[in-house]
Amino acid sequence: MDLSASVAFPTFDNDQLSVVAEVGELVQFETNQVLIKQGQKGFPFYVIKSGSVRIVENRNDTEVLIVNHGPREFTGDVDMLTGRSAVISAIANEPVVAYQLCAGRLRKLLSDRPAVSDMLLDAFQIRRKLLEASDFVGVRIVGHSNTSETSRLREFFYKNHVPHTFYESSSENGQRQLQELHSTDAALPVVHCNGHTVSNPSLPKLAECIGISRNVDGKLFDLVVVGAGPAGLAAAVYATSEGIKTLVIDSVGPGGQAGSSSKIENFIGFPSGISGGELANRGYLQALKFGAQFIAPITVKSIDTQSSGEHHLQLCTGQVARARCVLVASGVTYRQLGVKDCRKFEGAGLYYAATSAEARVCEDSTAVIVGGGNSAGQAAMFLANTSREVKVLIRSDDLCKSMSAYLCERVLKHPKIQVIKNSEVTAIHGERCVEAITFQDHANEESNRMDCEALFCFIGAQPHTAWLPDGVLLDDKGYIRTGAAIPSTHLGKHWNLERSPCDLETTIPGILAAGDVRSGSTKRCGFAVGDGSMAVTCVHRYLASIN
Repeated sequence: MDLSASVAFPTFDNDQLSVVAEVGELVQFETNQVLIKQGQKGFPFYVIKSGSVRIVENRNDTEVLIVNHGPREFTGDVDMLTGRSAVISAIANEPVVAYQLCAGRLRKLLSDRPAVSDMLLDAFQIRRKLLEASDFVGVRIVGHSNTSETSRLREFFYKNHVPHTFYESSSENGQRQLQELHSTDAALPVVHCNGHTVSNPSLPKLAECIGISRNVDGKLFDLVVVGAGPAGLAAAVYATSEGIKTLVIDSVGPGGQAGSSSKIENFIGFPSGISGGELANRGYLQALKFGAQFIAPITVKSIDTQSSGEHHLQLCTGQVARARCVLVASGVTYRQLGVKDCRKFEGAGLYYAATSAEARVCEDSTAVIVGGGNSAGQAAMFLANTSREVKVLIRSDDLCKSMSAYLCERVLKHPKIQVIKNSEVTAIHGERCVEAITFQDHANEESNRMDCEALFCFIGAQPHTAWLPDGVLLDDKGYIRTGAAIPSTHLGKHWNLERSPCDLETTIPGILAAGDVRSGSTKRCGFAVGDGSMAVTCVHRYLASIN
């Protein structure tokens, strides 16, 4: 048995089993009785005392065996923490006696018993990785690989770590899937989730199907964090670990811009680097462990501050979340190229992130990257692993002006990467997806055409602040002013002489800002995490001032 399997399927020793027995309820099951049903929400955690349980995936009325659990082993993976629907079924092979823990009791066990907590968390994470690396099907997506509709769904599943399998609709296997799902004439993409088949679903519809949706209408939280990037996740971890009731809202899922980075090498504690997706997932699970609540894909339409000081967040679903304190960590989005028909190609060969999903589009072909920052450099190095060649277009004459020295050197030395200086894209060509681009070489004023299968855009960013109330002061570029960066003339009636804004507090008391969206912040993952951590100190100060 390799290390991953031994970590994924450990057994409880006598001491650990006695701890479970203290908080669990002893239950019994007959042969072939179902302990967990695929698609079930709020399913329990089981530690087997005697007998054995098979873990299976149900595919078209057929059981596909994943693993068998015996005495002292346990069921479940990361969805024991996320609260989503079960992606598998657990069935008794024979009479079974087991300790049953509901989600609340499991969280208490993780919080109170570090030795058990470490073992379970490691096992949960490795199990999900092994599942995704196997022939597990999970949610089925059938569609055209290079369309914005399909890209939207795949990004959602990727960021939320939902096991899924994609089938190209024009392939033989894709056609077979459409026939099995009785969807040969349906609008693509078609998604099959927990026994339901939906044609071109909305993200909220998918969230409901996989159990991400939560009802928070009218509920009061100490802190509502808007945005689940590095700043938002760090704030959620520190806040919940210190007893602050926290809700995190995101428009797609955990990770933010950093979640799309193929490899982050300058984040402390990871000398060999870590992918943005993996870093985000670890922070997400850590926050869940301490009791943070997450909802996605949800956007906040507005914030209304009541006379009592309570903040009401109007969500796109029509729900209203109530908060004593709000942290705006909504981040930024990459700017568009500004060429004709740019939006037409978004998700159809034009991308603003370089993950494994996008990399498949330009496998063994040409990928073009526009931009000279760290995100562009990380994307170039990642795509060079699978692409035939990578072209990096920059407007300046020196890549190292805007890119970290270590990364710039690697990009310039890589045999499959070519940096084209003094250039910018002037046109994108293609019928249904990107087939070629035209770029202007400003050094010699020449216009050149280049065939490519994918175009990646990393040319700066604009902050997500349009939804904020007018009372929140922005700088001339739309970023949020906080703390000492707020002129005293803008503090107005909201403030009194007894307290000045905290370092991360905005012009509205109790509304904070952290990460890339904050004016004057350094746009790096590590700085965003620092902002999110510091925000919790401000939350404590603010909550103390209103009590």
